[in-house]
Amino acid sequence: MISDFENIPELPAIFGPAKQIAYMVEDIDAAIEHWNTAWGVGPFLLTRNALPLGNAYYRGEKAEPARINIAFAYVGDMQLELIELIGDTPSLYKEALDRRQTGVHHYAVCVDDFPAAYNWALDNGFDAAVDAGVDGLARMSYVENPETGLILEVVQWNALTRPYFDGLEQMVKSADKEQLIHPFSLADLTPVH
Repeated sequence: MISDFENIPELPAIFGPAKQIAYMVEDIDAAIEHWNTAWGVGPFLLTRNALPLGNAYYRGEKAEPARINIAFAYVGDMQLELIELIGDTPSLYKEALDRRQTGVHHYAVCVDDFPAAYNWALDNGFDAAVDAGVDGLARMSYVENPETGLILEVVQWNALTRPYFDGLEQMVKSADKEQLIHPFSLADLTPVH
């Protein structure tokens, strides 16, 4: 799995470089331990029972929020995200588990011009799997290429989303290296005006 960080597929230029590699896991605590023992990755930020996708549509239908446990760490400058689905809410996460998918679930890319990147994806063989957020504020979509299986989490890069990525990086890099897991809340990353 660590080789995934050295072999990121070449992404279309409109998306820019990947900022995150995400994996679905069946047991987040076991996955954290594995990443740390096998490759020395850590410390990890961990939030449990999160509902991160508000105002979301899944495969074109209004989605029930999927409850998940999420852990974040860094491999060099690349963010690692581990996702454990809680329950069986229909979602892109459940699809991966039902397929018994191993390896990379998705790559996150952050784009300044969200409509241009999103429309380019739909015009070039990608399907909209999940759409979330609010137009003009902060949009996020998972787009999937059914031919290659490539899933991209396309994030609108702006003053509302930058603090999320920057905050995670800062929290991981300043975390006590002697402690593998650091609990946190996604609300800790919400910009305050």
